[in-house]
Amino acid sequence: MPARPSWRIQLLGSFAVTVEGVAIEAGAWRLRKAKALVAMLALAPGQRCHREHVLDELWPDLEPAAAARNLHQTLYVARRAVAGGGPAEPGRLSIREEQVVLDVAGPVEVDVLRFEVSVQEASAGDDVAMLRAAADLYAGDLLPDLSDADWLTTRREQLRTASREISVRLATALARTAPEEALLLLTRALDADPVHEGAVRVTMGVLAGLGRRSEALARYERLVDDLLDAFGTDPDAQTVALFRELLTGAPAAERPRAADVSTPSEVVGHLPAPLTSFVGREREIADVERLTRQARLLTLTGAGGSGKTRLAVESARRVRSRYADGAWFVDLTAVAEPVMVADAVAKALGLDSDVADRGRALVDQLRSRRLLIVLDNCEHLLAACAGLVGAILAGCSGVDVLATSREPLHAQGEFTLRVPSLTLPSPDWDRAAGLEQLAHLPSVLLFVDRAAQVRPGFALDADNAPGVVELCRRLDGMPLALELAAAKTAALEPAEIVHRLSDVLSLLCGGGVPITRHQTLRGTLEWSHNLLAGPEQVLLRRLSVFAGSFTLEAAEAVCGDPPLGRTGVFEVLVRLVDQSLVVPARTAATTRYRLLETVRQFAHEKLVLAGEAERSAAVHGAYFLAFAMAHNPERAAGVVREEPKLLDGEHDNLRAALGWACKHDAETALRLAANLWRFWFLRGHAVEGARWLERALAMAPEPTRPRAAALIGLTGLDSRQGRSDRHRALGAEAVAIVRRIGEPDEVVMARIAEATLVWSTFDLDEAERMATEVRAEGIARGRPEHAAAGSWLLGHCALFREDGPLAIRHLDSCLIELAHADTATRPFLPVITPCLLLVPIAGRLVPYMEETMLLGRRVGVVQATGYAEAALGYAHRLTGNQQTALSLVAEAVDQFADLGDDLARAQALHQIGCLHRDMGAFREAGLALSMARDVRSAIGDRRGELLTDISLGLLQAMAGDICDGLGSVRRSLSGFEAAGDVVGIGATLTALGAIELLSGETRAARELYRRAAERFAPWPRFAGWLRLAMAELSTELDDHRRAARETAAAASVFDPVRCVIAGRHLATLRDGGAGGGARAAAR
Repeated sequence: MPARPSWRIQLLGSFAVTVEGVAIEAGAWRLRKAKALVAMLALAPGQRCHREHVLDELWPDLEPAAAARNLHQTLYVARRAVAGGGPAEPGRLSIREEQVVLDVAGPVEVDVLRFEVSVQEASAGDDVAMLRAAADLYAGDLLPDLSDADWLTTRREQLRTASREISVRLATALARTAPEEALLLLTRALDADPVHEGAVRVTMGVLAGLGRRSEALARYERLVDDLLDAFGTDPDAQTVALFRELLTGAPAAERPRAADVSTPSEVVGHLPAPLTSFVGREREIADVERLTRQARLLTLTGAGGSGKTRLAVESARRVRSRYADGAWFVDLTAVAEPVMVADAVAKALGLDSDVADRGRALVDQLRSRRLLIVLDNCEHLLAACAGLVGAILAGCSGVDVLATSREPLHAQGEFTLRVPSLTLPSPDWDRAAGLEQLAHLPSVLLFVDRAAQVRPGFALDADNAPGVVELCRRLDGMPLALELAAAKTAALEPAEIVHRLSDVLSLLCGGGVPITRHQTLRGTLEWSHNLLAGPEQVLLRRLSVFAGSFTLEAAEAVCGDPPLGRTGVFEVLVRLVDQSLVVPARTAATTRYRLLETVRQFAHEKLVLAGEAERSAAVHGAYFLAFAMAHNPERAAGVVREEPKLLDGEHDNLRAALGWACKHDAETALRLAANLWRFWFLRGHAVEGARWLERALAMAPEPTRPRAAALIGLTGLDSRQGRSDRHRALGAEAVAIVRRIGEPDEVVMARIAEATLVWSTFDLDEAERMATEVRAEGIARGRPEHAAAGSWLLGHCALFREDGPLAIRHLDSCLIELAHADTATRPFLPVITPCLLLVPIAGRLVPYMEETMLLGRRVGVVQATGYAEAALGYAHRLTGNQQTALSLVAEAVDQFADLGDDLARAQALHQIGCLHRDMGAFREAGLALSMARDVRSAIGDRRGELLTDISLGLLQAMAGDICDGLGSVRRSLSGFEAAGDVVGIGATLTALGAIELLSGETRAARELYRRAAERFAPWPRFAGWLRLAMAELSTELDDHRRAARETAAAASVFDPVRCVIAGRHLATLRDGGAGGGARAAAR
């Protein structure tokens, strides 16, 4: 098969994309946002961005819903551009698990990334060829036609700076051999940045070497004026020394080497010598370098163990050449009294401190100095530090301060920079993603580097990578925690360390090595805790009950007991954020908060010691039960909207609430599980959800409404896992419970649900009997919605029997009955589809699982009308009337759009796409399927996304792109396997079989159908059709014994239920017709 296309993306100077050697025409990018989106993904780590980040950056002024619509439109335009105007291919640009992804299997070359790598490699030395190659790669500013895009501003300036720096280094390397070329490069650099002192020094040296001393001196004078205008400062010591040397006529210094551009000839000041390598903070150092040019006081804030001190020291080392008197480190850790702060600073700087007014004396001694003070660990002396720093900045114009603290100093003119955790591996990283990108992530880099120090030879490999990834994620990328964990690799593998993280504070201790309180997790957390006021300590420990993140509303409800009160939680929470103990995470819709895992475990210890653990857990459980009930789509009459992604952010909290309830409160556990099963169903958590339901049901055997709801929910989750063996028993128990305690309408709803489960097992005679009873009782009682539900089920029995005309009659009756029903009726109609249809492939009709059979939702009258129209579309497809089917389903799409029912709209769009595909209208099919996938992604219908990807893959294959089609379908297979979705796996194998038939691989197709039939064993109709397909393929292969065996297996399924189309296929096979029924039917 041909290799996947490789991409080249040009962003410097102009925008251009080349796919497999073919340049995409500029006119293909009809929207500027389409170019911006591709550029954003090309520049992002792993070429993926969180969906919310894309919306915030590209459409910051729009409401979330409008921004999401724009994103879908932009994705479609970008896909069309990449496809050269052909069908949009979502595989290359897609939304997966909240990530917008540029997904190209082949190599992707981005000129920006290539330039940055070249700069990094060339900067390691002064090789002229490497420096010139790096400089030549800079073709101009980053995307100049997107100059108004704020999200590009920082990166654009960083690239400009990198270009200038590499030009200066190249000029330095050329100073001896090609001074005129060097001067040209330097002139360009200084035109862009007139106060680049390294470039000025090299220029002065080159000019002096050429005998142009007066020009060299003039260049210095110009620098003096430029620095004064820009920053109110003087040139640094090294530049002044060079000027004095030239001014006195001393022999010209040797022309500088590349390493001399930013390194002073003499180090002044005192900074702690590093004991280990500095890893993973280049972006933060760049921020510090930039901010220290703008502010005279910069405070680095962050949680204990986040690496503030190390970042401050390394940053000071990088910028100290700006200061004639150097950079000086002042550690305040051991200073207990505020009055001793000035004394500590004076002693660290070697100044006189033996005076009564130490602060004033310190200011007096610093007035004429040009230096940087690194003031470390200020959090326990905030007022004293703020006062002293304010006095120094006011009285000493040449002194700047770089401070570290858990919270800001709140001094005048202060800039703050929160030190984040080190970048983590993405949540969906797996072995298939490879090690190369993983190895360059800062959190992984730090862990591997420190592990290699205690265990020589330790390196990231395929075996230990999953453990390293989990460690980095579980430890939140906190440098101190990672370093302590890495120390344990002397005795344990990373995966073994992970298993012991439930008590991280004890695990990651210092052992027998004497270390300070800032070198153990428990010590640094105790230090922070002791600095908190009483209310802050109370809230911190109560917040530990949350798993993962939480909202302000949740914190107020769960933590608002006295002495705080609900209204007092916000003010205290803000103070905890300021002190870096609570981490805010802002999205377009709301702000969420979280405790780092190490902080959470520490705070929970305090909660237990305070005797509040049980009370807090009970309140937490009650809150999230109410939350789950409020998000149950059937909670009220009217339009039922499924929005499972709204629960994603609380998934960990819901698990924690269930875990507590299963130990302490059986009723809460059952009610919580009964309200959550649709979330698990739609988001691909069927295995987990079934376990919770089974556990809750076992704890609460009493016949209650929550138990009946949980029993029905368990059948839905069973179906996802390929189970139908207990459908009838579970349904019957639910009906029995409702008959005993429920109202008449509840009994009817339970009977409808039971009949639906019977239908799904292919017992059509019994399902028709039950549906007929429900319909007759509905007519007799004057309840048209119940009659409609009966007609709905009868119509689907006819669809399963492949009797199009009969299905049309029943579904028409359903629509008539719905027209007479009260639209305020509570949800009553179970949403189901015939699921498996026949698709024309290579001159034959083959089975294909187009949609989910049991969608796990009930809807009211208005939505039911749209679903009935869509179901009529399936019926007309059976009769061969595709145009009528298209019209009906299009009406359903419009109706669902008007109602805001995106789940149903996506399903109908998917149906339209499959209809167009089967009719050979591939362009229209691609448009509809891409829209369906985007909508499903936006609302969080994970299974729907994967099914749509299968349909898109089959479309690609039918359009001639077998390779890409297989890739799309195989990605779906991986998704279904990860979710434990047995039926989804069977659907994917069935689609792969169809694609193999398109390739002429009949034996391969038959084997894939065999594997799919095994997954569909609990679903007779699906397995029966696959047996029919295998029989027909065996006939084509002259494998008559196998054909007879598969024919008999299919007949045992279809003969008892009188399936029209399957019956014709069986008759042809029994007659021994050449090519079997599939080819005959296709003709």
